[in-house]
Amino acid sequence: MPTPNTKKTQSEYSNLVEKLQDIPTLPVVAMRVNELINDPSSSSSDIATVLKKDQVLTAKILRLVNSSYYAIPGGVTDVQRALAFLGFNTLAQLVLGLSVFSVFPDIELEDFSMMDFWRHALATAVGSEMLAKRIKHPKPEEAFTCGLLHDIGKLVLHSIDPERLKSIVKETLKRECSFVEVEKEWELPGHSYLGEVIATKWGLPQVIRLAIRYHHFDVSKMDSILASAKPVIHMVRLANTLCVKNKIGKSGDCTSGEITEDMLAPLKIKPEEIPALEEQLQQEIERASAFLHGYR
Repeated sequence: MPTPNTKKTQSEYSNLVEKLQDIPTLPVVAMRVNELINDPSSSSSDIATVLKKDQVLTAKILRLVNSSYYAIPGGVTDVQRALAFLGFNTLAQLVLGLSVFSVFPDIELEDFSMMDFWRHALATAVGSEMLAKRIKHPKPEEAFTCGLLHDIGKLVLHSIDPERLKSIVKETLKRECSFVEVEKEWELPGHSYLGEVIATKWGLPQVIRLAIRYHHFDVSKMDSILASAKPVIHMVRLANTLCVKNKIGKSGDCTSGEITEDMLAPLKIKPEEIPALEEQLQQEIERASAFLHGYR
């Protein structure tokens, strides 16, 4: 027979899941861009036409593509020129990532701010793209977006139960443990699950949904996971851990960021290569500094 505490836990779990219905849909422009990403017949002119309908988003995009991260000669002043240099996929993924963040209210806790969170998300994105280029993955821009959005479940939790997020962050700080560890102990729907539910609701590409759901797992031997998505999940998992280890931003994970063999083996990276990767990540983050003020 369930105990009173069990009933309470089950009730809290159900309440959190029910509140997911209150999360708003993606902005219209982002939904259209997401459709274009999933449509093999779409073109650069299609995305340019869509962006013309949102001048604020266009201004953000142009500010970011003119940053040193992309290093476009002479800079760009319009979306068509940006597309000519960056290509459809990179620009579309950038629009999608920024639009997702625009849906959520800012986190402003004493030990965990939106800027902290954004810095970690951005560093994971940059690290994922860096690893993708290292292993010659065909879509490094896809790895960037997966890294950027891997922790959106924490933003979802903040939207539906900010006090719960505050309590978890306080607990991880006190015990120097991981966010996932506290979620499991408190029998909560994990941030990976919450993020996947919303990503599915929004119709985000499958690889993004899978990266959100499994970025804390070794998916090497998980037959249920799409084989083509596994490399990206491995990249996001390692990039996330590198960021935790080097304390780049804050994700609510207060561990030391231990890098294990099962994180490295799928990407054919040796332990002795980690210091060089960490140095490269710091350099890439420096180049991406303009992004730090681009999410709002």
